[in-house]
Amino acid sequence: MKHLLIYHFKTYLKSYKLLLPFLIYLSYLFAAYGIMPFSIVSSFSESAGVLFCIMAYVGFSYSELENPITEQLILLRVNNDTLYYLSRLTVLLIIGFVMSFLGLLYPLVDNVVSDYHLFTRNLQVHDVAIGFILHFLMAFTGAMIGSFFHPRIFTSRKIAVLLLFFVTIMGIAKGSLTDLFPQTNLITWIFPPVFEILSAFRGMEFFNIPAVLLPAFGGIVYGFIFMTAQIYILKDLKF
Repeated sequence: MKHLLIYHFKTYLKSYKLLLPFLIYLSYLFAAYGIMPFSIVSSFSESAGVLFCIMAYVGFSYSELENPITEQLILLRVNNDTLYYLSRLTVLLIIGFVMSFLGLLYPLVDNVVSDYHLFTRNLQVHDVAIGFILHFLMAFTGAMIGSFFHPRIFTSRKIAVLLLFFVTIMGIAKGSLTDLFPQTNLITWIFPPVFEILSAFRGMEFFNIPAVLLPAFGGIVYGFIFMTAQIYILKDLKF
């Protein structure tokens, strides 16, 4: 696993495709925290929602890098399909972890620089802990969805891009859609529960763990479904 992770990391970093989403997220943080003070809960929730979209792109761009010939050679050497595909997805989880850390580190440093006036109240340890979990949950869900639109699963890149964009947007905006058309609630549940997770904190001054437990569990299950389905389909599909 260690050597596979090193290989995947080197391949992705050499492509420079991680640079764009990293700069976009950094620019967002710079702009979002440019005016103060902020509510801790709402600012962390918004940042996590943006990270979901960015990691969906990261997952998609990462899956596009895979060279079929190189993949076949490595699979022959490793002789373990599950381990190979799991190592690829683990790289995305590590990237999501780093991006989540960045999403919390920036406001923490900015808060210190602004003499602790960035937020409307004092930042507590549990705010940071829950905020990080929220960011990583969104990163995990986004990465698993993005990587699912693999070139071998969706041979048409145009269709893959359109579907990924649609799924990502619906995950965030489906609440507004069901407010306008309640009957759409029968089908919007198939989209990622980003809206449910983020809206669980709406209007709150403090993080409420019981309120988000069910939506968060749904996000974890949703991500693992896409993760498992991707590994199973790629193992089943022939080159």
